[in-house]
Amino acid sequence: MENSNTAILMKEARFDLKELFFSITEYDSTIISGNDTFVRISGYKRDEIIGQFHNIIRHPDMPHAVFKLFWDYLKADKPVAAYVKNKAKDGTYYWVLAVAFPLNDQFVSIRIKPTTPIFLAVKELYFRLSMAEAKSGMQESERLLGELLNTLGYRDYDHFMGEVLLAELLERKKLLLESATQKEVELSDGETVPSQIQTLYEISQTLSQSYGKWFEKIDSFITTKNTFEEKCLILSSLARDIVLLSLNASVASYKLETDGETFGVLASDIRINAKENDALIEKIDVTSQEISKLLDEIIQLVSYISLQMEMVTYFIQELVHTHESQIDSGVVSLHALVSLYNTQLMQLPSMFEKAIQKNLAYLDELEQQVMYLGYIQIYGIIESARLGDDKLGFGEIFSQLKALIVNTSDEIVSMKKIAESFHRENATLIKESHDIEKMFDTFGQEIATINHNKG
Repeated sequence: MENSNTAILMKEARFDLKELFFSITEYDSTIISGNDTFVRISGYKRDEIIGQFHNIIRHPDMPHAVFKLFWDYLKADKPVAAYVKNKAKDGTYYWVLAVAFPLNDQFVSIRIKPTTPIFLAVKELYFRLSMAEAKSGMQESERLLGELLNTLGYRDYDHFMGEVLLAELLERKKLLLESATQKEVELSDGETVPSQIQTLYEISQTLSQSYGKWFEKIDSFITTKNTFEEKCLILSSLARDIVLLSLNASVASYKLETDGETFGVLASDIRINAKENDALIEKIDVTSQEISKLLDEIIQLVSYISLQMEMVTYFIQELVHTHESQIDSGVVSLHALVSLYNTQLMQLPSMFEKAIQKNLAYLDELEQQVMYLGYIQIYGIIESARLGDDKLGFGEIFSQLKALIVNTSDEIVSMKKIAESFHRENATLIKESHDIEKMFDTFGQEIATINHNKG
């Protein structure tokens, strides 16, 4: 009998890649709602699991430190993601990536099947946390969690869960496309679906596809973000090199008995120009950081909403297949959740617009400054040639300055191209955001109509 129980505990419950499930839980952890897939995978009947505390599906292998961290985020009214090993009624287990969102006095937890290499590393990490808890208590486990995340290359848990959610969603999308498991709702001959539910499903599908287009742009968002950060560092480095070169020119001019004044003026002009450039680059850096922060926000929000909207569509599809003529309260809650994050997302493109415009204006100004520096450099070369014997190295100084000017100009041109390209992309996002808002309003109206008819 003991061997039989052990075999069951080591068996994994069926949870397919194409499936999603959610539960809605009160803050005392009481489960108040969930979709059919959640009920099936848990192994309980609906009336056995609704009204129970969430620990009814807790697996003993899970480190307590992870659950504490999970609840700390929710109590701070922040969304949180974590890998969780759950236990079904029959003792089998199933792994999920759970993403929980606070919503009024409840929270909505959406789960997908984890598939990335990160998940494999986390399973080992959880084992070490459990060992630490057993030996030294939860405080040691919490400390070790931060340390182990650092060794995996993550700054903190925020960084970890942002990277994990994006990686899992991208991998899920890729695997679903490869296996062609995402299908339209297909009904057998003679089957009928209430028209309002079918309409709701179709709008939900269209919205999912619209958010999906934004999700597909995440790679370009990340590339833009990284490039802006990289270019700002290069520009700052070049500006510092020009300042140092101006100091070398000043020192060299003091050693000249004749014509020293001319080179002193040129050195001063270079230094003044370099400082002005440095100030402009600092402004470019500030606006680039603003753009970078907005890109982080859009990546996070698009990840959240893509998952939420897929869950809404999946849930309505369940209702379609069960021929429901009314919508579950879960649809209302999920719609409210998407609405909350959609409001935040729709504000971002116009904020991008302002930041990009400022960035481009500063880049134009810097381009003019560098052009003027080029005139100084040409005059310096002419004066150096006029002296003939360049024992003090002015020819070399102005040759180095030319190289720095060329490199700076190249970086400015490159950065402007990226900013202008993103400016055009953002114009598309603004148009799409208006279309999404209209469609989302229609979606809400359909839900309200069905609820009204139900009443």
